[in-house]
Amino acid sequence: MSNSPAKMQRRFPREAIQYGDKRIPAAKIECSKCGSVAYHPDTGLNDDDYFRKKGWSVGRGPAADVCSECQKRRPELKVVKMEKPEAPKVEPPREMGREDRRIITDKLDEVYDDKAGSYKAPWTDAAVSRDLGVPRAWVSEVREQFFGPEGGNPEFDAFIEQSAPIIAEMKNMANSLRIQSERFKELEPRISELERMGRRIERELGR
Repeated sequence: MSNSPAKMQRRFPREAIQYGDKRIPAAKIECSKCGSVAYHPDTGLNDDDYFRKKGWSVGRGPAADVCSECQKRRPELKVVKMEKPEAPKVEPPREMGREDRRIITDKLDEVYDDKAGSYKAPWTDAAVSRDLGVPRAWVSEVREQFFGPEGGNPEFDAFIEQSAPIIAEMKNMANSLRIQSERFKELEPRISELERMGRRIERELGR
């Protein structure tokens, strides 16, 4: 005689159903997915085996019972549409209008020397651009179209001519000082050693 414990049978709710010309009690199972139901009148089989033979997946409780049709259905995969990131909008450069051209022309009439074919000191395309708050390219376009070459700035040219040799000399001095400083760092330990040696000799001679 086997000593293995008997298999625990699940208890299903009972309902009275019409069976032929009479009503009989039957076990009821309900699908946790779609809500469809099935019944087991007394057939000699236990309820679990009966429902499994009918294609049901019988769980340990009502929340796990699934009918055969729901078992056939595959879970729907949701396709998430990836949105393409919008490219940053680049504002086109502002075009020079008639009023812009007039303002630049008026300013150039004031600061450009037609006889010399250049700006009056200290004006340049860049200086006019800053003064009017317009792109330098606009100033250059109007100047070249109606006035002439940008030319040099006499004051700036004189500054470059006079400052260039001084700046070069200062760079040479700075480089010389750097070399001397590095040489001093090399000699400093030897100087300290010579000083210590001189004090020692002085003490010995003073005995």
